[in-house]
Amino acid sequence: MENHIYRPLRNYGCRIIDDVVFKGYRSLLLENERLLIHLLLDKGGEPIRWLHKPTDTDFIWISQKGIVPPNALYSEYEISYLGGWQEMFPEVSYTSTYRGATVHRGESAVTPWDYRIIKDEPEEIQVVLINQIRSLPLRTEKRITLKAGSETVRIDETVFNLSPTTSMEANWGHHLAYGPPFLTEESFITLGKDATIHHPESGESWNWPHMERGGETLDISRMPAPGTERDLLYVLTEDNSYRLTNPQRGTALEVRWDGSIWPYLWYWQNFKADQDYPFFGRDYNIGLEMFNVPPKLTLGEAVEQKLALVIPPLGSLSSWLEFEAIHPV
Repeated sequence: MENHIYRPLRNYGCRIIDDVVFKGYRSLLLENERLLIHLLLDKGGEPIRWLHKPTDTDFIWISQKGIVPPNALYSEYEISYLGGWQEMFPEVSYTSTYRGATVHRGESAVTPWDYRIIKDEPEEIQVVLINQIRSLPLRTEKRITLKAGSETVRIDETVFNLSPTTSMEANWGHHLAYGPPFLTEESFITLGKDATIHHPESGESWNWPHMERGGETLDISRMPAPGTERDLLYVLTEDNSYRLTNPQRGTALEVRWDGSIWPYLWYWQNFKADQDYPFFGRDYNIGLEMFNVPPKLTLGEAVEQKLALVIPPLGSLSSWLEFEAIHPV
């Protein structure tokens, strides 16, 4: 469907509002009777709102830094981080050098995305977001689908190698972080019975949700008190899904993804214990993030360990993920 200024607008069923600027960022709003999703096209296409209307629950967490208008000073991922959810590509751990290029951590998360409206009907809407990074000859296209009355959002993604002569490697995944008001000390995580916890530095592993640390047995599916220090871990699951529940609101978010591309679920735990940059003890949040590598390999290290994703010349690689609001719980 061609995008033009005379595209009709609706106030019922599925609907799309484009040509919107919010705090200086081009924006795209996707909506049905149950959900409202506000995407910042000029900031990685990331959502600033993922509102579940029946319970007035926004699944997006905004850090104490908040959001500021675009500025050249805030072009790097860490300093521009506002919480919430980002697409991370072609590097997910640290900015590094690979094959003569500087591959920035989350280049796709800090650069503008274009979009095409594919379907705009009351029964269903589909948009495709497009991002072509500058460090490597790679383009990402992701199709977002929302159906009438549904509380599920489906995202289908494809990465294209634009080089006709050489394969390209990349690290890829989704940095999904949760915090107040959706995440509280009463919130808890549910994973399949065969999930296992892994410590990337010590090499230790345990069955979910209990791990041993300092002579104590910790249930890491439960949120601890502010000030609690926790390490960055990763989880392996067989069904490649998790559910994060807020019992006070009677609402949960279930996330499902393609484990053949993103087999490692990073578990970041930040409970106001980090007193230095970038959080300075201000934020209480977790991250449940699916990636192709365990923490925290650079692209070069991932290639050495044969964990990097490889896209052949003029080839492509596809994956998917789904978000579903669950209530009552």
